[in-house]
Amino acid sequence: MIKIGRHGRMPEGDKTEIFKAFLTYGTLGLEMGLSVAIGIGIGYYLDRVFKTSPILSIIFLLFGIAAGLKRLYEVYKRAERESEDETRNTK
Repeated sequence: MIKIGRHGRMPEGDKTEIFKAFLTYGTLGLEMGLSVAIGIGIGYYLDRVFKTSPILSIIFLLFGIAAGLKRLYEVYKRAERESEDETRNTK
């Protein structure tokens, strides 16, 4: 929870915490998009080398999607753990 001081300003620690959260969640979409794009790129390159179009592109697309979802799950679990720690500290 964000607390405002008596002068209407947030303490510096809260600003840092908000900025860290913004960076973590703000880059999540970029990470997911890049995971998929890199997977397709590798699959496309291997398809051209081995003349297996579109089999390897599809396989590496699925690997890219799996990598993006894995990262999303990691961020979710970290947020859940931080929320539990915050709940324990307030009691």
